[in-house]
Amino acid sequence: MRNSVVHRDSGRMGPSSMRRLNGALLLDLIRDKGPASRAELARLSGLTKPTVSSQVADLLRRALVVEDGTVEPDERGGKRSKLLRFNPQCGNLIGVEIGSSVVRVRLADLDGAILDGEDAEVWPERGADHILTTAVTAINLVLSRSRGRKQKLMIVAVAAPGRVDSDSGVVLEAGNVFHWRGVAVREHFQRAFKVPILVENDVNLAALGEMHYGLGQGVKNFVLIRLTTGVGAGLVVGGRLYQGNHWAAGEIGHMVFDQEAAAGVPNDRGYLESVIGSDRLRERVRTAKTKAAVEAAQAGGSDLHGELLEAVRRGDPAAVAIVDDLGSKVSLAAANLAVVMDPELILLAGELFDLVVGRIREVVERVIPWPVRIERSALGEDAVLMGAIGSARSLAHDLVCGKNRDESQLQERQVRKAHDI
Repeated sequence: MRNSVVHRDSGRMGPSSMRRLNGALLLDLIRDKGPASRAELARLSGLTKPTVSSQVADLLRRALVVEDGTVEPDERGGKRSKLLRFNPQCGNLIGVEIGSSVVRVRLADLDGAILDGEDAEVWPERGADHILTTAVTAINLVLSRSRGRKQKLMIVAVAAPGRVDSDSGVVLEAGNVFHWRGVAVREHFQRAFKVPILVENDVNLAALGEMHYGLGQGVKNFVLIRLTTGVGAGLVVGGRLYQGNHWAAGEIGHMVFDQEAAAGVPNDRGYLESVIGSDRLRERVRTAKTKAAVEAAQAGGSDLHGELLEAVRRGDPAAVAIVDDLGSKVSLAAANLAVVMDPELILLAGELFDLVVGRIREVVERVIPWPVRIERSALGEDAVLMGAIGSARSLAHDLVCGKNRDESQLQERQVRKAHDI
């Protein structure tokens, strides 16, 4: 199909555009097929051998590919052919996850392999500028550890909290501990690094992480529910991330399940998140003075999962009631999503789900009259960063190929392309 596109458009393209498109085609083939000879590339692409040789020479000059090994001639004889493979070290990617207490930064090559990382504490009460500046400082620290990394930086992908307009790179609003409104995240990072910046909601990127690297690979329709300080869902429909009309698809923290909750005082966090966000659960555990909570407080601990697990094992009635309520409410959210979306798979991300995954499966199986597979996330706490790296990697290919010379157009289209399965 790619070959037919090349030849069909050849009469309407100038030589420069044609060369660029042919180079992109060959680079696609080298990445998709692994080490390949020039003769194999000519056969797969339909391009002439002189064209392939010329384009490969350009790819080698730009260090986008390297020669790596040889292939023996076939029974007809001839010379050994040198094999070409993609060079993932020709550029760098940065993934950033903005959390409620820590900003996590990871450096990766163009194959998505993690090369380095840095975690930096943040205090949301100090405001958005403090958090974004801390993230920039952490990125610079990672880039400074190896000469040339900053020069090869191609894309920064940022996982941000709240409702995110990924076209403009602005956090429209983020409740819970952040209290952000209209925060221009992309602008802040572009001033610092002068490269394309992808900005997306953190739960959406967790779903993309599963789509690229986890249990969502090859699954056209699935939901990822993530529970940390906030609770949200990433929705993949037809192999693409669904973001909604107001960038609010998956904001399940605002779900209500009864008339009493609907009649309550509205807040930025929404009913469900106000009840089961990890900070609220921690408050309930400490208020209930479970035996495990008292011991954890005396030891200075803050492991909510551990506190609840130990208390439930001991049969502490207060802890059992808290976990039962958590399981009940997430079960209702999962069942409602299953009815609306009819997904093949619902993934649960967050260690607290270890305590309630059985309950969620039981409720959904009982109330939904068709099969819905429910699994724990394969990537765990790394899902968000893996989604950021995976999305950045998809976008980097256009940059290294020179498919789109207009960076502003690339910026506008980047999230849509990165979200394809």
